[in-house]
Amino acid sequence: MSLLRRVFEIYKEHGIVQLILKAQLFIQARLGGGITDRPNVAKISNLFKPLFNRIFQFRFGSGIDVMEADWDTLILLDACRYDDFENQNDLPGTLDSRISQGPDSPKFIRENFAGRELHDTVYVTANPHVDRIDDGVFHAIVDDPLSSWDTKANCVRPETVTNAAIRAHDEYDDKRVIVHYMQPHDPPLGPTGDKLRDQLNLGGVDPNDQSDKIRLFEAVADGEIEVEKARKAYRETLDIVLEEVEELISEIDGKVVVSADHGEMFGEQPYPILGKLYEHYRHPHTVELCKVPWLVINHGPRRHTVSEPPTDTADTFEEDLEEKLEALGYR
Repeated sequence: MSLLRRVFEIYKEHGIVQLILKAQLFIQARLGGGITDRPNVAKISNLFKPLFNRIFQFRFGSGIDVMEADWDTLILLDACRYDDFENQNDLPGTLDSRISQGPDSPKFIRENFAGRELHDTVYVTANPHVDRIDDGVFHAIVDDPLSSWDTKANCVRPETVTNAAIRAHDEYDDKRVIVHYMQPHDPPLGPTGDKLRDQLNLGGVDPNDQSDKIRLFEAVADGEIEVEKARKAYRETLDIVLEEVEELISEIDGKVVVSADHGEMFGEQPYPILGKLYEHYRHPHTVELCKVPWLVINHGPRRHTVSEPPTDTADTFEEDLEEKLEALGYR
């Protein structure tokens, strides 16, 4: 009998309270206690992820198909929580929320783009997970921002994406355009992030740097950085990318939606039998990860779009992508 089947039988016969109690006893027996220890949190998360995801989907639904939504330009902020966006945003428009289909970039890309023919759309991206998109999905993929990797900050800076997006809007004036910034995903930018980087050798994993740099959320989880200080650095990074979004919108026309692929965890405990979660990669669906902003801005005349055969524009080498994914904590 599969674990998931046994879980649902216990729930059906005894209810959710007994299910949680039995699950805690099961975990303690398997892990020798220490439910909140970081290695064990990951094990519990993987073990019960199907159940957690089913519970989340029952409460909030399966999420939005962004390609079926009405927009001319879709701007994605990577790892952007709805609550922080709501607090920091001063762009004009109508703000609402949506449920993302993925708690991290790989699943977001798989659920929204994989196996489709989106030949009326151009994808401008600084996200190294672009390698998960097969040839022929989009009319064009513009991933040259990845060639402008800032080795000091271990990221693609948002102004690089803005410039590439403006050029893409001009070159592909009869296409929908997705613009995928990497901020506010760590590493943090801004004054607080700079101080943290200097104090704790904070960064990603630069293949040209042999020093042992640590990532933001590792330091938070280990108690080396206070959660509120990390959250401040995160919000400052969000402010920086929102300034770039404002610049981009001033240069383009049409119906613009500003959203995110997923959110971020800052030590919340979303499920009773699961300890605190940090960051986002490989976590189950949670409100903090899947509730994303959906800001609609009507800015000038709509774009007239047509579907045409794909062009071969993605040119980032696989080896380069692996290094960049490692720097962002995905390897």
